[in-house]
Amino acid sequence: MPTALGATAPAERAVRPTVMLLLPAQSTAFALPAEALREGFFAAHKASGDDIAIQVVELDDSADQLGVALASARDRGVGIVVGPLPRAAVTDIVEGQRAGLPLLALNFPESDGAAPATMCAMALSVEAEAQRIARLALSEFVGVRTADTRPRIAVVTRTGGIERRIAQAYVSALRSQGEVPQLVEWTPATAGKVAAQLATPTLEAVFLALTARDAAQMRALIPRQAQIFGTSLLYVGDPRTSPDAATLAHDLEGVRFVDMPWLLEPDHAGVMVYPAPANALPTELVRLYALGIDAYRLATIWMKGERRFDLDGVTGRLHVDRAKSLRVERRPVLAIYRGGAVQRIDVAR
Repeated sequence: MPTALGATAPAERAVRPTVMLLLPAQSTAFALPAEALREGFFAAHKASGDDIAIQVVELDDSADQLGVALASARDRGVGIVVGPLPRAAVTDIVEGQRAGLPLLALNFPESDGAAPATMCAMALSVEAEAQRIARLALSEFVGVRTADTRPRIAVVTRTGGIERRIAQAYVSALRSQGEVPQLVEWTPATAGKVAAQLATPTLEAVFLALTARDAAQMRALIPRQAQIFGTSLLYVGDPRTSPDAATLAHDLEGVRFVDMPWLLEPDHAGVMVYPAPANALPTELVRLYALGIDAYRLATIWMKGERRFDLDGVTGRLHVDRAKSLRVERRPVLAIYRGGAVQRIDVAR
């Protein structure tokens, strides 16, 4: 249960390391994500057997309340603060230089530059996933670029905000490798136009900034010779709980994508250590439950003063090097749809 600020007993403060978990209040738009993350955080704590006290403090959307919580954590000798979750609040910490103690933020700020050295940040960033799959595709699956100037890579997107962000991340990552991708905007009404844009014999790879359902609809427009890649937006869901998952998986045959081990490798020993959520959750909340697990594990290492380390997390392979970046690098699992099921692909990188 959430605690009131200032409620820590002196004996507990002196003996037990304490983690303060800052989560959005039930009155905010982040209530459901916060609850899923909290459940995962406590599941990891229980599985660890650590003698660590956890204090949950709920915050509304005001910067004042965030400042009070951080000041209280400093005054009471809290070992580490985990949170906040909304990007605006994380940005406020960076811009206001508010973190005077170890802090693991649960989102990336708008800009990293002014972040204190005691702070790091982790997030389930689809933009980072796009950059990851683009690099993997070019190094593992797409041939060496030739002198032919005709399009060999296309990025397919539509008008939604998250799709646009993913597309921009693809383009940025591809251009950094010397590629000039063709940007194609798809809707069901423009299928004929899109098919014509993609109908080139030199097309080798297509990167999809689409949901699984949209990708399944436009899959037939992509020439056979082109390999197809995407982010976790292409995860179709658990066939046991999603009625359309099996159909969509067949429609996406041969498509490669990245996502977290928690969803793609439920039988992995590192995942099975932790219980599933107490109640069935939609996929996006399951992701936040997994984020809560890894947040707890990272926090206990960060609290000890480690500033460079790796962790095999349930959200992916996590790399922390605070001397190089505020951001925790997450390397998700690479997988492919085969025969209506997901198969993991092992890569060297």
